[in-house]
Amino acid sequence: MKRAILGSNIFEDCGNIMVVFGTPLFSYSIDGQVKLSFKVLSSPATPPIHIENNDKIAGNVTVKADDKSVSIWLNLPESKVEKKLIELSIDNGTAHISLDLRPLGLNIYSDKNAFHVGGSQLSGNVFKNCANGIVIGE
Repeated sequence: MKRAILGSNIFEDCGNIMVVFGTPLFSYSIDGQVKLSFKVLSSPATPPIHIENNDKIAGNVTVKADDKSVSIWLNLPESKVEKKLIELSIDNGTAHISLDLRPLGLNIYSDKNAFHVGGSQLSGNVFKNCANGIVIGE
């Protein structure tokens, strides 16, 4: 069973946890090391951000990885600061996901209590055996 936690929501055996305008936002695999793929198209990301299995394909981002976790940081050259967009860590086979797309201008983020999309909050939900857990846009 593939299990992930985003905010306080549980995703079990779902193909994609989150799809934005028809594109999976992220996916992951565990094969000795955690591998994360992450894709945000233009706009809001300029240029688009594309990470494939921890390798940067496009975007002004930095990927930090070890055996049990991966994080993707947006580089903001004007302020010389990095902002974490996503972090995925594995604990006993469960993926724990922290997501914050606010640095890209999207009011989408998670905290320990909920997953926030715009003015809505998803909290304490269980998504099981679904193709796509959360779908934003068409």
